[in-house]
Amino acid sequence: MGHLKVVNGKIMDSESITLEYISCKNDISMDFLPTYSAFANTFGGRVIMGIDDAHMLIGLNDPDKIIKDLWDLLNDGKKVNINLIAPKDVKTIRIDEKTLISVDIPRAERRKRPIYINGTMENGTYKRNGEGDYHCSIDELKQMLRDASDTPLDSEIALDLTIDDLDIQSIKSFRERMSSRNPAHPWNAKSNEEFLRLIGACSKTPNGLYPTMAGLLMFGYDYSIMSKFPNYHLDYLEFANDSKDWTFRLSTGTGEFTGNIYTFLTNVSNRLVLMNNRGKNLEGMSRIDDTYLIRIQRELMINALAHADYAGLRGIRVEWRPTSFSVRNPGNLRMSLQDMIKGGISDPRNPHLALMMGLIGMAERAGSGVSDVVSICRNNGMPDPDYEETTEPETVTVMLKSNQWAESKSVEESIIRLIGRDPTITLDRISKETGMERSKVSRIIKSMKEKNYIQRIGGTRGRWNICL
Repeated sequence: MGHLKVVNGKIMDSESITLEYISCKNDISMDFLPTYSAFANTFGGRVIMGIDDAHMLIGLNDPDKIIKDLWDLLNDGKKVNINLIAPKDVKTIRIDEKTLISVDIPRAERRKRPIYINGTMENGTYKRNGEGDYHCSIDELKQMLRDASDTPLDSEIALDLTIDDLDIQSIKSFRERMSSRNPAHPWNAKSNEEFLRLIGACSKTPNGLYPTMAGLLMFGYDYSIMSKFPNYHLDYLEFANDSKDWTFRLSTGTGEFTGNIYTFLTNVSNRLVLMNNRGKNLEGMSRIDDTYLIRIQRELMINALAHADYAGLRGIRVEWRPTSFSVRNPGNLRMSLQDMIKGGISDPRNPHLALMMGLIGMAERAGSGVSDVVSICRNNGMPDPDYEETTEPETVTVMLKSNQWAESKSVEESIIRLIGRDPTITLDRISKETGMERSKVSRIIKSMKEKNYIQRIGGTRGRWNICL
């Protein structure tokens, strides 16, 4: 957060989901505790002490005493279960000759949540929504405790179900895809029962073979899945424009398909190919770009399926529109978006589901899903996908604006036309002709060379060659 805007002693910056003002002058206010819990359990945030309820600057008479009291409070196990704040997070600031204290509260890592106060988890756990703190519900507490565990929910065994609750046709199709992709894999020769055990879809007990939650989700009938996950729902919708009226829908509970993740994934993947290619010229650059776009859309859907909290309060919803593509899944992000973009760190909420999808060529590289999507977007001159986390209930929605992809294709086509007119054209001239910054032109040119649209012959004094 930058400098606060002050007019006639009043702070003009509004409180928000990550900003809270606390009124205190001589002693630390106990209002700090619920906000500490709420920020830590939501997105993190900043508390500024010395501003009253009307957002007027009142300042602090003895900031050193209040800081000491703050540390005493944070390190009192009866008041706070875990202290997340480091010395660098606490600062004194001066505004209009008033001294304030700024406290940055980080978002708690999943294994440390819930952060609660006054020694009681049920009554002392808060989350942030808008400008206020609220008591967490039992469902929200359960969600945080599920995420804190290193034993994934999808590894649990459904002891009251049997292998007959799995759809044999889904298993057969999955095995055919896996065998086609990797004909020499040793699991291809195994019996169905042994194969399901090896991929983590079933578990052997002294009383027999039972489906795991991962196997149930991947291959089960939707009514069997819902016996374990009452809010389980997969929904794919296509829209002709920005209206609310869909033109095609694939949804669990309709009887139109088995309703498991495998059949949903394969059916929607086929629809994405159809919808992205519909009415388009499938030759040359358009065909190549559509392939990249389909790959991104499929990757976003796979990420949602691997990271969804199936015990949460909502289902998965996928929307295709001519100008956008969005996926919403229950549950929050397991790590920061910055770490996800860097890649290399794998922490799926459903690792056994992710493993199964990897066996058929999806979710292949651990920890690389978001990183791959962002790289493809940036290499093609597109903005990153938009990620939005919400509370009550917790969901993550990611949106890709496909019209921006079309604009990127248009830029590439413009560059090809310019090169066609003058193969010796420079980056500076392309920048001037297209109205784009030279750095962006350079990035797009690099992407076009990697995709073998164009090549450079003869170095800096050479010329361009169009490969299409």
